[in-house]
Amino acid sequence: MVATPLVLLAVASSVSIAACLAMMACFLLFEESRRCGRRILFYLNATDLCGAILWLLTLLPSISDPDNPDDIPLVCFIQGYGLQFCLLSSYLWTSCFAFHLYQILVKTNKTPEMYEWRYILLSWGIPLIIVAMFAIQHLCGFVLIGFGGLPWCWIRSWSANEWALDGYVLQMLFFYAPLMVALCFNVTVFVFVANKLGRTTVMSSGMEDKIRRRMMAYTAVFLATFAWGALGRTFQVISPGHAISPAFLSLTAFFSPLQGALNCLTYGLNKLLRERIRQAFDRWWRAGVSSGAPKATGEKRTLVPSPKRVRRA
Repeated sequence: MVATPLVLLAVASSVSIAACLAMMACFLLFEESRRCGRRILFYLNATDLCGAILWLLTLLPSISDPDNPDDIPLVCFIQGYGLQFCLLSSYLWTSCFAFHLYQILVKTNKTPEMYEWRYILLSWGIPLIIVAMFAIQHLCGFVLIGFGGLPWCWIRSWSANEWALDGYVLQMLFFYAPLMVALCFNVTVFVFVANKLGRTTVMSSGMEDKIRRRMMAYTAVFLATFAWGALGRTFQVISPGHAISPAFLSLTAFFSPLQGALNCLTYGLNKLLRERIRQAFDRWWRAGVSSGAPKATGEKRTLVPSPKRVRRA
């Protein structure tokens, strides 16, 4: 019988893969969507797509049911290093998007793309440095990534059937601490933007409320996708025998792989994109209907006899 966390993980990962592919396809199809903000979301979707694929590796027998947990296969290292990079990078991309909103709504920057290369260095550079540091430690004989008491491979908190406090510290220091910094940055930017919009009369009240609701959704997705993992790891510290909470494990197995789909829903699927998708679907539907309609082979012309001319006397 398949464990519940694995089922939740498989469903959430599959939904995220489909959502990320759909959003990336929209970016490539609609040329008018390729502005700086949409490019940031494209990078975010690409990162989430890779992360969702890595989550699915948990279903492999070599990871879900290893013969010898002390013998770590290559696919486990790929998943562990990949998840560390993709998950952290995804949250950093949300911080870059928050700063992008600040540049547009508060600073009224007409050339926000000037920061794009810095966004790339931040969102992919910092996770790459952390992963490289773990790899160097691995080469020195300290295996920090692998089987660690979770169904998937990540930073190890269990070694030789014993729970290790050092592993928990590494998880907090190199994953959850950067996420807390990113969360505080996002919330600070969103609050500042909301206050700035409230003091200006440039936008209508309806537009201001819409922006505020969307920023609240950004924060809710951020919390929903990482809070359960942090709570689960902390609960493991104080639980008897350092056992994992089944409830926190199930919530983590569902919401963490669902990060890509939630990001697509809150960041990417706005009213303008929905309208473009609807218009494209209408054009495709009309083209299909017109091509499937029977074509006329030629109308038959009916000859109407002309009236006889009456000869005038």
